[in-house]
Amino acid sequence: MIRRSFTRNERGVAAVEFALVSPVFLLALFGLGQAGLWFWADFSLQRAVNAAARCAVITPALCADVASYAAGEVVGLSVPSTAFSSTTAACGAQVSAAYEAPSFTAGLGLPIPTIHVSACYPT
Repeated sequence: MIRRSFTRNERGVAAVEFALVSPVFLLALFGLGQAGLWFWADFSLQRAVNAAARCAVITPALCADVASYAAGEVVGLSVPSTAFSSTTAACGAQVSAAYEAPSFTAGLGLPIPTIHVSACYPT
């Protein structure tokens, strides 16, 4: 009699289901957040190098220091001007950047990817 009532008891089923499903859900949630943060950093850096390459060709007096101008164009990140480099290439003024992507999972010992972007504006 006791065994039969124990096997038919449905109390705590939701807690067991939550314990089974929540790790996968939280992993997907944090993974999407991290991927969004990386995409945001990539788009912000790409926008900055595009603007700096364009400025180096169109208004060189305003962009005497292209790296500092590019660092000022980054939205939402504090990227040092040393992350940017500018050269004169066959395509025109080329500006490149390499920056470690921001990560809120850095404390877990996971590798942090480096974002590489470049833009070239014809002269």
